[in-house]
Amino acid sequence: MKATLIIKNIESLYTCDKDFTVYKHAFIACHHDKIIDLGVHDYKKWIDSATRVLDACGETVIPAFIDCNFEGFSKVRLGDQLRENNSALYAMKTNGILTILSDKKRIQKKELTQDVFVRKQESKYPIIEREQDFHGLKPQKFIVSCGFGKPNSYVYSFQHLAYILFNMYKVDLRTLLESMTSLPAKTFGLSDRGSLEKGKLADILILQVPTMEHYYQTLGRPLIHRMIKNGIPFYPNWIVC
Repeated sequence: MKATLIIKNIESLYTCDKDFTVYKHAFIACHHDKIIDLGVHDYKKWIDSATRVLDACGETVIPAFIDCNFEGFSKVRLGDQLRENNSALYAMKTNGILTILSDKKRIQKKELTQDVFVRKQESKYPIIEREQDFHGLKPQKFIVSCGFGKPNSYVYSFQHLAYILFNMYKVDLRTLLESMTSLPAKTFGLSDRGSLEKGKLADILILQVPTMEHYYQTLGRPLIHRMIKNGIPFYPNWIVC
């Protein structure tokens, strides 16, 4: 078996595994929708003539983001809800949120570039949707959500809240990144995603920064260079593996 996709020369690879392993100058290899290898050793054994190779020199690779609390539009006409919800989900996707959980069964869907699941349980961790949610609690562990659809809450990205938590409240990098990836995956039973490990789904973001510290210190500039869902690069353009 050879890789269908390899990302090489990764400056910083954040696996978000149980040990929060971070590799420098690393690679990740995928066979269709699954990760088959990653690390700093030689990746050439996985390559054949059909393997797509992406160069992530100077860039950071992380698991795709997960939002566990999508409310959607409920105070518009029923005929408009589907259109408005689809527009919101698309906007969240362009900001790296490739898995979404919601209480609303009608918006459940699974497609090539984004999954929307029904949330079947409540979180044992606080869900932080805005600065004031964090200000009073200051929890050691929490889950980040856009809180889209709550009253006066139409936010499509984690970046603004992450900037505040990292720079103003000094939340450490590991806690913040896990709150967007592995912790919601574990909490809501999404065992196939949320971290970059062998056998997990290849849901991957490539960021135009050398480290996650740079990502969390930047505001107002989109930093996602590539997005990969189920092992297929689809942003900024499709690459069929």
